[in-house]
Amino acid sequence: MEGPLIDFTGLFTPRSVAVVGSASAGKHASMVVRNLIAWEYPGDVYPINREGAAVERYRGYRSLADLPRVPDCAMLVVPAANCTEVVQECADAGVQFAVIGASGFAELQTPQGIARQRAIEAIARASSLRLVGPNTNGIFDATDRLSLGYNIAHGERFAAGDVSIVSHSGALFDGVARRLNAIGTGLSKFIPVGNEADLTMLDFVEFLIGDPSTRVIGLVVEGLGDGPRFRRLAARAAVAGKPIVALKIGRSDVGAGATLAHSSRLAGATRAYDALLRECGVASVTSVEALAGGCGLLSLVPDVRRARDEAIVVVTSSGAGGALVADVATERGLQLAGVAGEWAEPAASALAALGVPARIRNPIDLGTLGEWTLLNDVLRETQAQADGPVVIYAHNAPRAKLCLELADALIARRASAGSPVLVLSPGGLFPHVEAALNGGGIPVFHDTAACFDSLMCYYAVRRATPDSSADARAPQRAGKLAHDGAFSELESAEILRPFGMPIVASTVVGSSDAAVAAAAAYGYPVVLKALAPGVVHKHAQGFVDVGPATDDALRRAYVAMERRVADAGFAREGVPFIVQPLVAGALELIAGVSWESTLGHFLVFGFGGVHAELIDEVLLLPIPLDRTALRARITASRAGRFLAATAAEPATILERLLDALDALQAAVAGHGETIASIDVNPLVVSGSNLVAVDALVVTR
Repeated sequence: MEGPLIDFTGLFTPRSVAVVGSASAGKHASMVVRNLIAWEYPGDVYPINREGAAVERYRGYRSLADLPRVPDCAMLVVPAANCTEVVQECADAGVQFAVIGASGFAELQTPQGIARQRAIEAIARASSLRLVGPNTNGIFDATDRLSLGYNIAHGERFAAGDVSIVSHSGALFDGVARRLNAIGTGLSKFIPVGNEADLTMLDFVEFLIGDPSTRVIGLVVEGLGDGPRFRRLAARAAVAGKPIVALKIGRSDVGAGATLAHSSRLAGATRAYDALLRECGVASVTSVEALAGGCGLLSLVPDVRRARDEAIVVVTSSGAGGALVADVATERGLQLAGVAGEWAEPAASALAALGVPARIRNPIDLGTLGEWTLLNDVLRETQAQADGPVVIYAHNAPRAKLCLELADALIARRASAGSPVLVLSPGGLFPHVEAALNGGGIPVFHDTAACFDSLMCYYAVRRATPDSSADARAPQRAGKLAHDGAFSELESAEILRPFGMPIVASTVVGSSDAAVAAAAAYGYPVVLKALAPGVVHKHAQGFVDVGPATDDALRRAYVAMERRVADAGFAREGVPFIVQPLVAGALELIAGVSWESTLGHFLVFGFGGVHAELIDEVLLLPIPLDRTALRARITASRAGRFLAATAAEPATILERLLDALDALQAAVAGHGETIASIDVNPLVVSGSNLVAVDALVVTR
């Protein structure tokens, strides 16, 4: 269950704020006060410093105890070594919120820094004081005229908008704010959470979902502390009609190769974040430009599903520009309206009747000296079959009047269709033309990648499906698995079979005669395996012999296996041998589970056997996920499409594959507290059957 929603009134609309730190000009505390003045903060400001010196127009005080009233919020810009004392003073005085601007805490990863952070965490737990930071440069709220921070950008006046950003980096504030301002959407709040000693990114996301001045939520994420909670909040944001755009920073995976299971190596934190964001319907970007552009674009499109069509209409005053836009769109898997650029009837005849000398195709090129007034008619005639996004490649015309005519036509199109209209102008347009476009809800981009990355945010949110599994509660845990590390193949099979995983039968044999007897029961050919303790990848050690087809061949294989076991330094009596029927199939898959710290468990699916890491293309899906979503994701994946094209009975195999994935989800629900990873590899497609011929469960 989620805790009660935090009341952030004292943080974002405080009646009074204290600024604790040096009064000297140029110091952070004096900058905070100047920034409050620049934004015309309407409440009381209390500078606190050793001398009790005034700062700007505000009287100074020596301590919180000297203030005429208890402030709702305090901004602490004192050295880290002094923060614990000041935080305790805030707690004792009854201050509601403290924003800690100092660095020198857990981000240093030193014993001293960690101890400092634990000390302030303990104060917060023992009191009603809530902390933002440490290691934050302050908070910003244009809607309520509160700029409580020490960046230079905190003193700049930006247009108040409906985009709010929660960030693990305060340094990105000015870049995001200025870009949102440039495209005409503006910023409501920027909240750098720092080290999250108390209040977390997700606490602020929850607040923004209910914040009437926020319509789009942007995130700059280093790491999420609670993946399941993020899923639930993202689902709530979708219901509230508030799209989320996330910039995940720190995307390199280091150390994944040291894990035992294929599933974990194939997953990795970056892919896990990508999978989580995708399943939550969150648009994912890789640059600050795209974060601002995507948030801004979604702010300008209140209803992303209003348009019937997704295909792009391209408008250009340059043939080369139109071709460039078409190329970039196609590379990103986006479709241009029309068939090979040609318009279908009745639009084709209507366009021909306009009297334009050249045939009008898509991209639409009326020429630099063309009559842009015709663009209104062109877009009107094509809108019935193409009401999706419009992308314009534009440069300044010889006369500014032509540029304004273009702007008027595009603004009219945006109003009638409701889908986004974007202008790409690498060289820029006349300032008054860009202002006219921005005023009409049309962002102007000067960078091709940023333009299309922003447009992809529109598609990500438009195509998102409700995460019906987000509020699913896992069944009662069955208890911890009594083992540390990797289970043997036999032990892993016994863990997974009760949940419905179709695992090949195995017989433990202690002699070549017993092996022959087991083979007689199964029928040749068979597989002989040695389960040496601690050996996870048996093939690499030569501990798997596939295909003995006669009694003599099996006896020889048995003797050879004993020799390999001895050569590897194992005592024979400590290594179980098993015989299994050989399961032959045209396709081998991998299905498994990977656990990512703080994010939770993910299903892993892809090509299996020796291809698992060679192809290195897997689908990750956060657990739990309902069967409808599972089916959609599997059938759209590369391995799923290959399965549909090659399996003898694809519909049957698909259902059995979904059964196997549901079995893995059930295993996680039963033992999730201890499962680090599960490998079912390979999962062999054999006719209408799906059989796992090896399994590995690893605990954490």
